[in-house]
Amino acid sequence: MAAVVVTLAGVYVVRDVVAPVFLSITLVITARPLVVRLTKRGVNRILSMFIGMLAVFVVLLAIAFALLFAANQFIRELPQFAPQAEALFQQLHAWLLSIGVSEQSVTAFVNGLDPARVFDAAVALIGQIGGIAVFLGTLLLFVAFVAIDMLDTSERGAQLKALRPNLFNGLADFSWRVRRYWIVNTIFALCVAIIDVGILLWLQIPLALTWGILSFVTSYIPNVGFIIGMIPPAIMALLAHGWESMVALVLAYTAINFTADMLVQPKITGDAVGLNITTTFVSLLVWSLVLGPMGAVLAVPLTLFFKCILFDTELRTRWMSVFLGGDLDDVVPTDPVPPSDTEPPGPEPTVPDAPDPEPRNGNGTDPEEVPAPAK
Repeated sequence: MAAVVVTLAGVYVVRDVVAPVFLSITLVITARPLVVRLTKRGVNRILSMFIGMLAVFVVLLAIAFALLFAANQFIRELPQFAPQAEALFQQLHAWLLSIGVSEQSVTAFVNGLDPARVFDAAVALIGQIGGIAVFLGTLLLFVAFVAIDMLDTSERGAQLKALRPNLFNGLADFSWRVRRYWIVNTIFALCVAIIDVGILLWLQIPLALTWGILSFVTSYIPNVGFIIGMIPPAIMALLAHGWESMVALVLAYTAINFTADMLVQPKITGDAVGLNITTTFVSLLVWSLVLGPMGAVLAVPLTLFFKCILFDTELRTRWMSVFLGGDLDDVVPTDPVPPSDTEPPGPEPTVPDAPDPEPRNGNGTDPEEVPAPAK
């Protein structure tokens, strides 16, 4: 336990490096099948690597520009709802006084929710764009470096498989699981975001595209991501159309995201992730504390990584995978490992000893080697 605490403390100190490095590794692993498929079709290996790296760059830059667009739209539209916010705070002030709350407490509470302060906080948050740009640039560099290092891993994979077969199987299992997690999660996030935009347009909520982008990004945060993405549009619905619109939005968001996250997605992914809901939520809290906001996005991949290399590779700790949500039958050494992107070469076939070319005498010597009798 002490070793775990010390390790997490060390990760916390260098979290600004650990987060982009680990994210870049998982993204390169996710794009690896594209590189392998292009190589098998005759494309030059280096060119295939650049195409895979470009695909990762395109996805990251698209998400970054979408967030920038959403933030810009939010800043432009927010001042238009200042009168509605002020009227809402006055109604809240009167209601709190009517139920017996003291004037001093009500005034302090309402002043804390001053629309001007909310606007200033939003502007300050958008002001962190410079830091986000630095993080994105660092991430792109790490993706390039990792992609170059993983250009050919067959020889190193064969050496690792010969020296530490359990560790090799654990890393192969992790690469398969994290690849499926990112791909399936992205597809579901996009589908849910499109449905959310349709709900917002139907309810005539302002900035529907902005909230759709927010829904897409927060879908990468397990368990509570849709709640984070639901709060801003719910407040906007309250300001624009009142309580009825806000309640309808919350109910629709909850129904759609609960159906997608708890019912449909687990049926499609199956046991690819191998983590139960409790483990996922605890990992969300732990990695958010250690790595900050990026820890919420990387909670599942990080937990998968440590589960695969620490618990699943050692016989004495393999039973712990059951409590994390895995199946003990999936991690026994005799079971096949999920397919990886490249299969390292196996050991060279042994050549049997060639039979003796000529029959030998009873004393073990060749007939030609027997000396001629002396005259």
